[in-house]
Amino acid sequence: MSLFDTLTSKIAPYDCLACGAEGQLLCAPCAGKMTPVPERCYGCRELSQGWLICPACRPASRLRSVRIGTTYTGSSKTLIWKLKLSGARAAARIMAQHLVSLTITDDVIIIMPVPTATSRARRRGYDQAKLLARELSRQTRLPYRDYLARRGQTHQHGLTRRERLTQLSAAFRVTNPKAIKGANIMLVDDVVTTGATLEAAAEVLRAAGAARIDAVVFAQP
Repeated sequence: MSLFDTLTSKIAPYDCLACGAEGQLLCAPCAGKMTPVPERCYGCRELSQGWLICPACRPASRLRSVRIGTTYTGSSKTLIWKLKLSGARAAARIMAQHLVSLTITDDVIIIMPVPTATSRARRRGYDQAKLLARELSRQTRLPYRDYLARRGQTHQHGLTRRERLTQLSAAFRVTNPKAIKGANIMLVDDVVTTGATLEAAAEVLRAAGAARIDAVVFAQP
């Protein structure tokens, strides 16, 4: 938790966004009620053990697996919007707690955020994906590396998956290629919809020599 959130929690404690109890942005009992997602291929949503990309979707994907914490409804949706629009950085800690059990820790893994468009990060004062990734790194003790950067200011709202993939084809660049070569990477983001952003990020990491790329995402609609 940031110093700002620590001070806020003491001066003006959050009320639980689900039940209204004072003390936390989302209390533990309500956090436990978020709808779980079964192990499945994130693309076609067919059940897939270990969250692996299924054989049918694999030819079009550069990812090995995409692990999803919950559905983008109810308190999980509100939690994301609190993080994105209300400056509630404490949401990143709660979201990361929900992702710890889904994070691969039995190998040498690098935690890496999928960066938000820089104009949005400047407007918010922070990048919510980076906050989430840093918090997940802290809770899992896996190394955090910020080696992906955005090119331009692409916005994806309202576009089809094909349109998103086309627009995002050159949206990312790797800032430290030497550190990527041979690495096992776990990308971190708050929401996945069509998957175009994740795939574009994975594409440039593969091109830089990453050995394996998985992802963990808080929610999917």
